[in-house]
Amino acid sequence: YGMGQYSSGPELSLCMNEVYGLDIDVLMWDFASLQPKYEHLRRTVLWTNRAGMHPTRPILFSFDTFGERFLKIKEFDGITGTGAILMQSEALQRLKLMLPDSNAVLDPEKLPAALRYYHCDGTIEGAIRCEDPMRN
Repeated sequence: YGMGQYSSGPELSLCMNEVYGLDIDVLMWDFASLQPKYEHLRRTVLWTNRAGMHPTRPILFSFDTFGERFLKIKEFDGITGTGAILMQSEALQRLKLMLPDSNAVLDPEKLPAALRYYHCDGTIEGAIRCEDPMRN
């Protein structure tokens, strides 16, 4: 479940059960663009602390760069029984661009369906229209 244009705290941190529910296996911290520079650590710590207190002890993913925020999330790994995993945005972008470019392949229909038309002309799905007959 995602909520656009919200920072991690205090609203989403203090209302986790109401927003995410009572049965959480995975929570993803993806608020980097909305956290003010002067408050980013306080809000991250609040969100992480509340997530770590959740009865289901969800795994915490962080979609960010490796830095101070992730280290704060990682501090709770083991203390509360939750796991903390970092998905580095730069590394993920490099992985995406390693996928075959559908517009550069002679026969994109030979690509697996999940990869077909995902990467087109150097961009990722959604940024431009691919030469995909099913979607154009």
